[in-house]
Amino acid sequence: MDSLNHESIDNEGMQVPLLVHEEDTNGLFPIASLSQPRGIPARYVVAIWAFLGFLFLYSLRVNLSVAIVAMTNPQSTTNESVNACPAIDDTNSSSFHPRIKGEFDWTPKTQGFILGSFFYGYVLTQVIGGVLAEKFGAKWIFGGSILIAGILTLLTPLAARTNVYLLIAIRLLIGIFEAPAFPSAAALWGRWVPPLERSIIPPFASTGKEIGIVITTPLVSQLCASKIFGGWPSAFYVCGVLSCLWFIGWALYGHNSPAEHPRITYEEKLYLLRCVPKQKRCPTPWYHIITCIPLYGIAIQHICTNFVFYILLTSLPTYFSTILRFNLKENGIMFAIPFLFQLIFTIISGHIADIIRARNILSTTATRRWQTIIGACGTSFFLFLVGTVGCNHVLAVIFISLSVGFIGFQGSGSLISHLDIASNYAGTITGITNMLAAIPGFVGPIFVGWMTNHNQTLEAWKSIFNVSSSVCLFGCIMYCILFNGEEQLWNRDDAEQ
Repeated sequence: MDSLNHESIDNEGMQVPLLVHEEDTNGLFPIASLSQPRGIPARYVVAIWAFLGFLFLYSLRVNLSVAIVAMTNPQSTTNESVNACPAIDDTNSSSFHPRIKGEFDWTPKTQGFILGSFFYGYVLTQVIGGVLAEKFGAKWIFGGSILIAGILTLLTPLAARTNVYLLIAIRLLIGIFEAPAFPSAAALWGRWVPPLERSIIPPFASTGKEIGIVITTPLVSQLCASKIFGGWPSAFYVCGVLSCLWFIGWALYGHNSPAEHPRITYEEKLYLLRCVPKQKRCPTPWYHIITCIPLYGIAIQHICTNFVFYILLTSLPTYFSTILRFNLKENGIMFAIPFLFQLIFTIISGHIADIIRARNILSTTATRRWQTIIGACGTSFFLFLVGTVGCNHVLAVIFISLSVGFIGFQGSGSLISHLDIASNYAGTITGITNMLAAIPGFVGPIFVGWMTNHNQTLEAWKSIFNVSSSVCLFGCIMYCILFNGEEQLWNRDDAEQ
């Protein structure tokens, strides 16, 4: 093997020198046979399975947001809005509350705590997950997060029927075990994704979130309206079982790095070794991370974006059901539409960012800033419009869909910026920003519950949308002021620790 340390074979069978950082000094990059079968590049296969992982990750997260409408009784007449929108079909009064009487008498405040409990746990293990993924590899951290969350989801109906506090505890544990998924994925991309593909592969994989929402919400609404396994419990059983089945595929096809992939072609391995920055084996530079100004810009924008995202993710079914008065089946479909818009916008913005960077039209910093500005301004503007349309069902759904859709620009803007400033520590710094950005996950539902308790009115929801719009703009402004997309010196091999 030593004789091959400085040479490789090109596509024509000629020997060419390896790059300096491609030397196999530790036996990490064995040269594979060129006779291996060709097919989909290994990094794309890993990305596809990660995409499916994110799909199931979000199915486990959002199923309760839809199911809770079927699980709970309608609010009492004293707590019901006197100016909620008229039913779409006035000849059918059942359209307001078409569902079977719910099992639980939970107030909006209680529902807010239940929906937010996931994020209490989600805050706790973000950084730990990123550090472990950088140290031991992302495969089992990412996969284990989804597997354990899926098993806990299977226990959700039993917990809900036993005691509301047990349900809160289960949701908290699901949050704890789902938290490492995103920072471990960032660590995975740091080993698999070349710089010029950072605007397309990670955003593509993360669109599993939106696909998960688009598929899960109508499915959950249908299951809740059915008699399968008693109605709403089937939503948790189906999501839990499918997540466990996904883990089997991930165990076979997910790998920590090109060096550990048993079926990767030699050409792709060599290409990734040349393009992907070499992973450092140094202690985490905590001082440099804590004093990194661009990271503060990323964190603030991430927090503000998530405030908007989580309010819409957890509370839109309640808004659609209580104010716009969609029935249970319509609710799931209408809830899915905005996240379908987000998926489309994410794909489009990723391609735009890739073209801009590949052609050197704009710098990395300018590209990320403009993507973030477009996304934040679009989201803020259409959220403001939602509060102005009152009971116009069509315009309300369109404006909500566009406001969520523009969040998709963040996928190739602020939310991918971690890889630009420090790809070697992407898991750790993503864990930090995700931890902070999880706080709106429980603040948002509590805020909505507080605003709407005994006050389910158009005016209350208008205030919720206006506050969300303002928060979104603030995050964009701070990001543009603080962010710089140049690689940090402490991320390099020759930097002093």
